[in-house]
Amino acid sequence: FSYIEAPDEYLQELNLDQAAKVLSFMDSDDAVDVLDELDDSTQEKLVGMLDEESSHDIKMIQSYEDDEVGSLMTTNFIVIHENLTIRQAMRELIRQAGENDNISTVYVIDKNDQFYGAIDLKDLIIARENTPLQEIISSSYPYVYENEKISECVEKIADYEEDSIPVLTQEKKIVGILTATDIVE
Repeated sequence: FSYIEAPDEYLQELNLDQAAKVLSFMDSDDAVDVLDELDDSTQEKLVGMLDEESSHDIKMIQSYEDDEVGSLMTTNFIVIHENLTIRQAMRELIRQAGENDNISTVYVIDKNDQFYGAIDLKDLIIARENTPLQEIISSSYPYVYENEKISECVEKIADYEEDSIPVLTQEKKIVGILTATDIVE
């Protein structure tokens, strides 16, 4: 649905319940793009009909100015704690992969839920069970802040060849990611 031309036209042909159901299955950033094409009253009604998590994510993305990094991010990502074993990390990845399909990079947070680093999925898959998770975490992984101006950080982002980059609050908490597609756009 996200990839069809003029998805808002199709959405308007559905009743509100059906439209809300379609939006609830979309990534939050794609749902925001579709909602932006609708009038404010319809947007408000549809967002009010979504489940709590979808509604929260959409409202959060809509709260950013169009020129801020947060307006381009998605909340579709995997995050684990840095104190897990390899086996626990794999279990957590599998659990979260049911809801999030951006799995090529697994983001890592510390005991204070602050961004700690990232793990390439391949490294996690081939890691031996007794290997400490710390050994495969890239603690120098790039990131951007939610309120940074896109124009000011686009060159910095383009320098990295990552498939996605985490978006952090000023307190270093992960609120979303920028995918390579977002970065190109």
